[in-house]
Amino acid sequence: TFQIQLDQAFTISALTVDGVPAGWVRVVGPVIDVTLPRAYAMDEQFALRVDYSGTPPTGNGFGSITFTTQNGQPLVHTLSEPYFANTWWPVKEDNNDKATASMAFTVPGPLVVASNGLLQGVDSLPGGKLKYRWRTNYQTAPYLFSFSTTNYNQFGDIYVHSGGSMPLQFFIYPANDTSGNRTAWLRTKDMLAAFASRFGPYPFISEKYGIYQFSFGGGMEHQTMTGQGTFSESVTAHELGHQWWGDMITCATWSDIWLNEGFASYCEALWFEASGRNLNPVTPGFTALRTAMLARRPSSTDGTVYFFRTEPTPGDVVAQSNDVNRMFSSNFSYRKAGWVLHMLRWVVGDQAFFDILAAYRQTYQYRTAATADFQAVCEAVSGRDLDWFFNQWVFNPGAPLYSYGWRNVSAGGRNYVELYLNQTQNAAWPTFDMPLDVGTTAGTGNASRTVRNNARTQHLLWEVPGAISSLTLDPNNWVLTASNTSPAYGKTAATFVEGPPKIVDVQPAPGSSSAASVVRVTFHRPVNSSAGQYTLTRSGSPVAFTHAYNAGAQRADLTLTPPIMPGTYVLTVGAGVTGQTGGLALDGEAANPVSPSSLPTGDGVPGGSATFRFTIPSCSAADLATEGGGLLSGPDGFVTGVDFDVFIQAFFSETRDPFGTLLADLTDAVGTGSPDGLLTGSDFDRFIVQFFTGCP
Repeated sequence: TFQIQLDQAFTISALTVDGVPAGWVRVVGPVIDVTLPRAYAMDEQFALRVDYSGTPPTGNGFGSITFTTQNGQPLVHTLSEPYFANTWWPVKEDNNDKATASMAFTVPGPLVVASNGLLQGVDSLPGGKLKYRWRTNYQTAPYLFSFSTTNYNQFGDIYVHSGGSMPLQFFIYPANDTSGNRTAWLRTKDMLAAFASRFGPYPFISEKYGIYQFSFGGGMEHQTMTGQGTFSESVTAHELGHQWWGDMITCATWSDIWLNEGFASYCEALWFEASGRNLNPVTPGFTALRTAMLARRPSSTDGTVYFFRTEPTPGDVVAQSNDVNRMFSSNFSYRKAGWVLHMLRWVVGDQAFFDILAAYRQTYQYRTAATADFQAVCEAVSGRDLDWFFNQWVFNPGAPLYSYGWRNVSAGGRNYVELYLNQTQNAAWPTFDMPLDVGTTAGTGNASRTVRNNARTQHLLWEVPGAISSLTLDPNNWVLTASNTSPAYGKTAATFVEGPPKIVDVQPAPGSSSAASVVRVTFHRPVNSSAGQYTLTRSGSPVAFTHAYNAGAQRADLTLTPPIMPGTYVLTVGAGVTGQTGGLALDGEAANPVSPSSLPTGDGVPGGSATFRFTIPSCSAADLATEGGGLLSGPDGFVTGVDFDVFIQAFFSETRDPFGTLLADLTDAVGTGSPDGLLTGSDFDRFIVQFFTGCP
């Protein structure tokens, strides 16, 4: 069998397959099962013809077919989205089954017909009728086929592109045919160039782009021929953007409608970014983009961008109507979805974002795509796992609300800013994980820093040149919040709340090699510190020390018990270190135990020990092992045969210490004494020289 849809308002007088009458049965509502005369192989073609008559039903969706008038003249037009093409023609109503088409429309002589593709001809028929023949050779989703007829005036232009030129065709009511309205629609030519520079060539470059006026208040992106009931610049940009995102690549299911409408909504902002036309004076660039996005904030964020849809029963008009209303929610499928793309651009960066759009086009052009397909492209291009981003912004409701406070901190002779962040949105909504831009002002000028906020309550600390006088969270409004109130937009200044202590300095510095008798750990504020909260090992063995806390310096001093042996030391500061005010546990996570850039420590929440590694150098590069020890026993201040045996074993077995360093890597290829991560003859030569030189 083969399934088609045709509204039950129509009477089918004949149905044939390859010219032979075929059996058919109406299953439910518009759904018809056609019995094919035989089995057909994959890619084998057959011709299905349906002869039908009747009066098309009206009032479905946004007006699947409308019979009305304009300025006293008859007007008939279609708008089939999402699944009402069957109200005027027999169709396989499946976005994943696109088709080319030849279409013919017979109308009374004074009327003009606008439709998809290129006009093939106009035939004069008896009775003063005209037959308009249109043809599109581009794959088109069923809901994107259309026609409109009335006594249109026509005007046009030529869009010149790198491969040639393309006609622009406009069909306008005579009563609205003014120079201002013509200028508004002719701006399409500049929009085509702006979008082509960002998305690649206009997808239907071999045919045309056109706009026709119809009675629907907004616009509808019929492929190559948009219907608009307005001359709004935003609507014109929106519908043109759809030609890439919605027409060339169509949502695979109606649950993925945000891939159509969110993209087109963001195209409005991208046009204003390119032209600056929504500002006075004209200011293209980021300022225009930001202004456009702020004007497109949803009034509510409590729904999901992804439409978790329950398929309505065919013929159930009430359920279908409710379905359509939520499917095309201005807040969720348009505005919030547009913000998802804006925030994705912020997360991955401009270059990666537009590379993502290019790869998305290349992979799915003239086909359909689902949300999972788009996410996979984003991850492949950016090289990042973006589950966290899509889960919170696409598949979950809500948006964050931020409360924040800050203070200047001085510790260890350096200046820091501590930021207290609290997400106060609905407890049923996710804790949002987002990079946030932080703008600060100081006597030295303005500065900006990006921090990662991924907890309901978080304390973040970073070094600054000097004390700051002001701090602003997300000053450029990259992140959508659950508040529409200007100017804060969901970012409320609050009293600073005390957080957990962090480590701001360690001496010897992580990753360094220097002689030392005292290990010093400096905190950003006063702490409760005792010897039991610290461990120090050398080549895996415990090292004895005495502990003293210097309250004035907010520093713990660990004095090593002589003799101080050379080797690799690992310092661990436990979460049992607590703040003297509030008693919160140390925020101690250090991303890299051998990098000073891991300071200050922490992920912004209490709890978490810190680990650092440094080296107290030996008397010789050949001092690799302890007498009586072996591999990884560490230096002992003497060069003996044990060191020779250990080097030979480590060289040929490529032995690494617990931190991944090659034990026998003593120099680079030119013998400077700097390890290079490779074992070569240079390492062997350096060991021999150092071995026979010995220790002083």
